[in-house]
Amino acid sequence: MSFKENSNLHTPSAQVINLINDIYILCPRLKKIIKTSVHFDDAFMQIEVANEIENNKRVRKFFSNPMNQELVDALKWSDYALIRLWDYVRFSNQAFAFHGEASGKAFSHPFQILWLTDRENRQVATEDFFIDMLELFKQWNDHANHPIKSLAKTKAWMVRHYSGMDDEVQALRQQNKERIMRILLREIENNAPSSKFHFASNDTPQQKMEKMQQWWNDFQFHLKFAIRKPQLLNEMLDFSLSDKTMKLFAEAQDKGLPFFVNPYYLSLLLVNPPKEMENADRTLRDYIFYSRDLVEEFGKISAWEKEDVVVPGEPNAAGWILPNSHNIHRRYPEVAIFIPDSMGRACGGLCVSCQRMYDFQRGNLNFNLDKLKPKETWSEKLEKLMKYFELDSHLKDILITGGDALMSSTQTIQKILDAVYEMALRKRIANEQRPDSEKFAEMQRIRLGTRLPVYLPQRIDDDLVKVLADFKEKAQKIGFKEFVVQVHFESPMEITPESSMAMQKLNESGWLIANQQVFTVAASRRGYASRLRQMLNERGV
Repeated sequence: MSFKENSNLHTPSAQVINLINDIYILCPRLKKIIKTSVHFDDAFMQIEVANEIENNKRVRKFFSNPMNQELVDALKWSDYALIRLWDYVRFSNQAFAFHGEASGKAFSHPFQILWLTDRENRQVATEDFFIDMLELFKQWNDHANHPIKSLAKTKAWMVRHYSGMDDEVQALRQQNKERIMRILLREIENNAPSSKFHFASNDTPQQKMEKMQQWWNDFQFHLKFAIRKPQLLNEMLDFSLSDKTMKLFAEAQDKGLPFFVNPYYLSLLLVNPPKEMENADRTLRDYIFYSRDLVEEFGKISAWEKEDVVVPGEPNAAGWILPNSHNIHRRYPEVAIFIPDSMGRACGGLCVSCQRMYDFQRGNLNFNLDKLKPKETWSEKLEKLMKYFELDSHLKDILITGGDALMSSTQTIQKILDAVYEMALRKRIANEQRPDSEKFAEMQRIRLGTRLPVYLPQRIDDDLVKVLADFKEKAQKIGFKEFVVQVHFESPMEITPESSMAMQKLNESGWLIANQQVFTVAASRRGYASRLRQMLNERGV
């Protein structure tokens, strides 16, 4: 409920004017305040809402002890609207910086937005703001229904959404795969041969295609021939991208915004699907295709999490002094994020909503895969970074991520896990010499943050599973209790035979698989997340 400094101002649309009039019908006092105020003052609304609270016994009791569950349970649906209105007025007049952007400040003035729109004919918020305000006043006036949806209704929503296991989806994707392989075959023939992926001089067209089929199951093939250029991307999608999309890609390239999508994941997009499937892959497209906002902000992005701004020798926003600005991130006492200097600083594809876009902008995360291979000095640096965990009295949870934790080679992952084990063991042994009142927290949980079971499920092979299983077997003997692979499935369309096999293998390692879904607009459609959770649950997630 805020607007940015120097926001674009324009004349209110007819729809917005109608929404404001509907709000006035529900709240005549608000209309009177706005219509009679020469200069809007949120204090008027604060008095009005305070009076409503004074006359509402349930809300008044709740504010006297908001942690009391009985008082929470006693609240009605309309009471929640009143509490939200009170938050609006009591936090009005506050300004704050947009930390993730360079676009200026934002001001919390929800009712002033209404006043500016009505009295000065200046719309400084999107239509969604006015819709939300109307729904809030409906709720306050008990005009908004909040029925609990039946199981049957939820299931009806769920079955509307396609998945990657549906026969008709797999048929379209097979066409994509064949088209992409033909184009990649041409690229391999016309460019410098790879030491691993190349054709013999006497290979027939059929033999070449047979090799392509074999290579498709090799994750290194998909990384080697990941698509980085919009023109090649468009060709692989059968030239189905609009001129508007291609223009946006060109602008992004000019600004240095990286693009990286591997052939497997690209094959999941639906090209020229039948009408009933037109938006089935919208979530996937929104995840890998740039938005206008991202292109405009790239180059000006500051860290989207304040704690990621690190000055050597000084505490970050959460109060922690870190060894450097890119290997360890920390907000909470008990857990820290560990990003290795390895291919783990890359991903199987660029997620345009990535909260670490700041690190891509400054080059710490990138897709220069050859340059990201660990240097000879990495072993020494790894040991020093593990000291940070060992000598901290609070840390007991390590989240290894990136980039993507599983982008590192299996050998590198084993080296990192061995270092974590040795660190945890030293911490445990040191505790034996400390009095009970001075003992450090010991390591109890390890997590691997990855999207590769989605982006590149071929990466989950037997060698990786063995490394994970072996680590769990020995680490649980020194106090580790939780072993988690934290994946990022966004859509039922990402659940495919390949990703299902990857999850089966990860389950065989003995590690728990937990999913973390980003609620983009496309992923928030009714029944969508429920359908995804159902399919993941069936696969042990």
